[in-house]
Amino acid sequence: MFSHNGKISVSQVKILLILQMFNTGILLLPKTAAHIVGREGYVLPIIALVFGVAYVYGIVGLTEHFKGETLVEFTPKIVPKGIAFIIIWAFAIKLIITAGLELRMFAEMISRVMLPKTPLAVILLSMLLVSAYLVKSGIEATARMAEVLIYFIFIPLIIVILFIVFKADYKQLMPFFQVQPLAIGKGAFLISLSFMPIEFMLMLTGLMEKPEKAKRATLVALVIMSVIEVIVILVTFVGIGVEESKRQLWPVITLMQSAQFLGAFVENQEILMMTCWVFSIFMYVSSGIYFVSLIGSRVCQFKRENVFVLPIIPLLFFVAMLPRNLAQVYLYYMNFQYYMGVWFLLPIPLILLIITRIKKVGGKYE
Repeated sequence: MFSHNGKISVSQVKILLILQMFNTGILLLPKTAAHIVGREGYVLPIIALVFGVAYVYGIVGLTEHFKGETLVEFTPKIVPKGIAFIIIWAFAIKLIITAGLELRMFAEMISRVMLPKTPLAVILLSMLLVSAYLVKSGIEATARMAEVLIYFIFIPLIIVILFIVFKADYKQLMPFFQVQPLAIGKGAFLISLSFMPIEFMLMLTGLMEKPEKAKRATLVALVIMSVIEVIVILVTFVGIGVEESKRQLWPVITLMQSAQFLGAFVENQEILMMTCWVFSIFMYVSSGIYFVSLIGSRVCQFKRENVFVLPIIPLLFFVAMLPRNLAQVYLYYMNFQYYMGVWFLLPIPLILLIITRIKKVGGKYE
């Protein structure tokens, strides 16, 4: 049985953030990088790290003024309650839309690769109900589950990457330094949006046993994720080629299908690797459900934090089913990330942080 103390450790925060960032966007990452800067796309996550560090300092710099509090508690202390109400619920709505689109991308991926005859609605509801079951046990249960799943996610991925590295065509990366700096800057910003789960720290910092270590934990997770993104893009380019990465919607899956090291034993070997993203997206959707439920419970001042878990399920299902086809969900997903993804990563936390320091609200961790 899980205890319900509602607090998680620093190491659990790192693992949660890594798994949350390792979502559907990773499957699209090589395609995005190849379209923007071509064969040098593997450089983008390194430069995107600069944007990521800015996001961390804006978000955690804000939360460290309010020990043990979440966005729901500290926002009304910074701005008028009406504005605070809008910010809080805008964040909740954003989480619902993001999780819903992630869920639909996941369902499309599973339908095309693993379960072609299974209706999308069945795949969506299965993931939602399993996620809801985990979330009802609280954030501590979710964090402990993440500690277990991280091995099932990254060990198979490491095996495949090591196999591809020795068989890859590294001529795909030549010639070097052929891209304009402006294109690299724009591409780095777009890639930095894959760090969007950092915004969970607006809620997660207040649930940490040692919130004074939130900044370090987030930065460690960010650096690890940047390294993973560089490796994924690099291996995809040398494994299937830059042009093929542009053409494929999910080039990473194509890469998995091209690695025939298990061909003699398993017919559809990419299914084994698909478990990486099934588990990762499971953690992302679970976190989205939990934090929206937590926002609702704390706004309404309920003692239980899982009151809104089941009512959120139909909302996520509606968002996930709204796009008519794969092309439309891809368009919605990319546009929402580009136009709405950054707001709670930097502008809103930074504005709140500036007001906090001007008004001298809250304290500072020792």
